[in-house]
Amino acid sequence: MHINGIDEKDNKIIRLLQNNARMSYSDIGKTVGLSRTAVSNRVASLENAGIISGYRAVINPQESPEMMTFLVNIEIKPENFEEARQIFADAPETVTLIQLTGSCRLAAICVSQDIKTMRSFVNNIYKSVSGILSISASSVLDVIKGSITPE
Repeated sequence: MHINGIDEKDNKIIRLLQNNARMSYSDIGKTVGLSRTAVSNRVASLENAGIISGYRAVINPQESPEMMTFLVNIEIKPENFEEARQIFADAPETVTLIQLTGSCRLAAICVSQDIKTMRSFVNNIYKSVSGILSISASSVLDVIKGSITPE
């Protein structure tokens, strides 16, 4: 990822932190050619500007015991879109929510304990949201490239 409007050293720092948010400022400095203090100041500036908005542990549901990952695709009437978006966004099962082009469509990457819980989640969405034109859910068998969680 390259962010326009910041210099190449800041972009390198961001890439390093995206790959390993626990990397020390000393190690980052060695890689980008800055002192630990300079890296610390740059990271603080990036945080203050809102470019870096947080640090987190990335949990891989595919490797977590007793978890399954599934995708939900939904197409909804325009007048019900905001309601559906909010219900998905508020659901603890939703890991990532994406608005798609075209008609009022959403795709959600979700996790649950098992297929029974997945079925219950999808049925509850179907029953609680008005104006659904179509809804489908698919289990994720394997992640071949990338990540199912936002990076």
